[in-house]
Amino acid sequence: MTHQQLLRFVLPVLILIPFLYFRLRKMARARPLKWQYLWVRPAILLAVAALVLGDSPPRMTDWPWLAIAAVGGVLAGWQWGRSMAIEMHPENGTLMARGGQAAMLVILVLVLLRMGLKTGVEMEAPDHATAVLVTDASIVFSALLFAVRGLEMFLRARKVMAGAQAIPPA
Repeated sequence: MTHQQLLRFVLPVLILIPFLYFRLRKMARARPLKWQYLWVRPAILLAVAALVLGDSPPRMTDWPWLAIAAVGGVLAGWQWGRSMAIEMHPENGTLMARGGQAAMLVILVLVLLRMGLKTGVEMEAPDHATAVLVTDASIVFSALLFAVRGLEMFLRARKVMAGAQAIPPA
């Protein structure tokens, strides 16, 4: 491994560690959850992903890989959504969300996976088609990750709201 290759790996990690630290601290604090708008970001992401993939449709041989990316995005998104704590604020009755350690782990795995794929594609197959496949798979995975995370959080937020309305005030 040359000095330049080592620097290309170490530099992103050195930037990533402080980012993850501050993000973890921010996620640990409860913040208001506007559950009515949880559908907006996923809808935009899915529309953009559809536009990007529709602009240059994947080859038939790419579809199995995109399906694997889609399943991975759905599973990771559902798990990430489940790891978010959603509760009713006792004083003002608003929904509050707090990210858990599992959510941070999902982000870390995504970043490491992206770094690994990028390095693997550069080393093994500098072919344009392979790079496009990795990009398309990343788009499918990410769009479904955030869409399903929002869906899971929306469904749980509705349950929390319904449960809070069923409890009579003290």
